[in-house]
Amino acid sequence: MIASWTVFIKFIFPIIYAFHYGESFSIFIMWDFWWVAHIWLGWSLLNISNKTYYLGLLICFSELIIILYKLYNFFESPNWTIWDTNWMINKILVLILFLFISLILFKNKYYILELNKK
Repeated sequence: MIASWTVFIKFIFPIIYAFHYGESFSIFIMWDFWWVAHIWLGWSLLNISNKTYYLGLLICFSELIIILYKLYNFFESPNWTIWDTNWMINKILVLILFLFISLILFKNKYYILELNKK
């Protein structure tokens, strides 16, 4: 779900917006590779391995730190354009999702780690 959301918000929505207003399709795309980490995390949660717990937490904590820092900077001087509002909504949703994923990983730590010892 998070990978789909990331691809939609960073690629599909900007491309549709650009085409609608006659702009170059790539002008509004948010170029980064977090979507790759999100796809891996989703795949890993569905196919639990010995890497799921620790790399999952690494991705979650990295995301949480970056998101909180970026949201802090945004709310220091908010700019309510369509792109900044879109970005802020995306960050809040991703923050909630990664808090939720972190809680799931913490709650199931021993299950995840023991499952791989068998």
